[in-house]
Amino acid sequence: MRPLMLRGGRVIDPAFEIDGAYDVLVIDGEIDALEPSGTLAPPGDTVVIDCTGLWVVPGLIDVHVHLRDPGFPQKETIITGLRAAAAGGFTTVAAMANTSPVDDTPSIAGYMLEQAHAARATRLIPVSAVTKGLAGRELVDFAAMADAGARLYSDDGIPIDNEAILVSAFREAARINFAISLHEEDRALTGHGACNAGDVSKRLGVAGIPVAAEAHRVRRDLAIAVGAGAPVHIAHVSTAESIELVRAARTRGANATCEATPHHFMLDDGAFARFGPNAKMAPPLRSGEDVAALHAALADGTIDVIASDHAPHDPVSKHLDRLAPLFPGDRDAARLSPDDAEILASSANGIVGLETSLGLALELVDKGVIGVSRLVALMAMNPARLLRLDAQGTLAPGACGDITVIDPKVEWTVDPARFLSMSRNTPFTGRRLKGKAAYTIVAGEVVHAMRPLVEMNRT
Repeated sequence: MRPLMLRGGRVIDPAFEIDGAYDVLVIDGEIDALEPSGTLAPPGDTVVIDCTGLWVVPGLIDVHVHLRDPGFPQKETIITGLRAAAAGGFTTVAAMANTSPVDDTPSIAGYMLEQAHAARATRLIPVSAVTKGLAGRELVDFAAMADAGARLYSDDGIPIDNEAILVSAFREAARINFAISLHEEDRALTGHGACNAGDVSKRLGVAGIPVAAEAHRVRRDLAIAVGAGAPVHIAHVSTAESIELVRAARTRGANATCEATPHHFMLDDGAFARFGPNAKMAPPLRSGEDVAALHAALADGTIDVIASDHAPHDPVSKHLDRLAPLFPGDRDAARLSPDDAEILASSANGIVGLETSLGLALELVDKGVIGVSRLVALMAMNPARLLRLDAQGTLAPGACGDITVIDPKVEWTVDPARFLSMSRNTPFTGRRLKGKAAYTIVAGEVVHAMRPLVEMNRT
């Protein structure tokens, strides 16, 4: 492997409060040197990338993706998902366990890692299930799954209803010091809802999901985590009330982190009226007031992580043959018939996000909601800390040579036909974004380049 130098970029590393013009040298897959621009003399065979006008940041990490492999190749595979992740600027992703078979044994985790190695793209962290088969009745072997590569545990997509099981799980998490990521949903309150309970659900004639369906479980589970002294991560928070509960739990000593998704902080439930199944997710898009609360929490540090919750689905799972004509995208849908409302409620939850997350998150910077350093903390430094990846999330010498180079000025339009992901389910089609990954570098190897590699200079 030849040495790699990134020359003249704006290096942003919040772990060491660095923000300025630096050169970064990677040798044998690790950061060898970080020096003020123009002062670093690389070895003679170094590959040099001119990063003038670009941002050089620690490799972005997505702690919440669904790669559907094994089990659902019509939606995504590990290879297509990791290539999509690289195109989105991510050097590491944590792949959730709701596969078929479920990732609840070392053999399934091993399969996932083998597929990731074959992709030669983004790194993969297999997220272990908390309970066998995601059934909520019997815990997995936490230690064995950690030995197999897991650094996070989650039954994501399915809440853990049994309090005794959750208490036992938190005790295991406290023992090995890895967090449990929780999908917070009281299914008795969710019912057969399709979107946020409010004006939109009433206009469309569909059952709504109240804020309490999330907040009640957040309250319960944070209390259990505090009692167990365990690290807990709240996935995809969507409501102002949930955010306040996280703040309050931290004052009581909770070792609690939480994440927000670009779709929840960029869209309110009005998008559901326009895009229907391609804006249907769990938790649902919420009110404008909840979106404002997410912005405030991203800025003040209450929200620790931006995660995509990349959830690829094929058109059949979304019932697009029946529903797509009802949701034109440029205007609100008309009130649905009872049959159509039932079909919409049964359509799959989730949207793809790996290739749009960075561009959407950069809108927060452009709007002044957060600064660039805060963005890097949310998408690189803090995710590395959550996953206990001590050699990632920074560009300090000795760290992994995982780097994302961002072009903050390039403008582009979201076109699902150009996605590397196998699925196209997104409400952001046609949205104009500013900023994109120019280069994604894993262990010193360029795994994605917005420009052809032949344009790179060599010393």
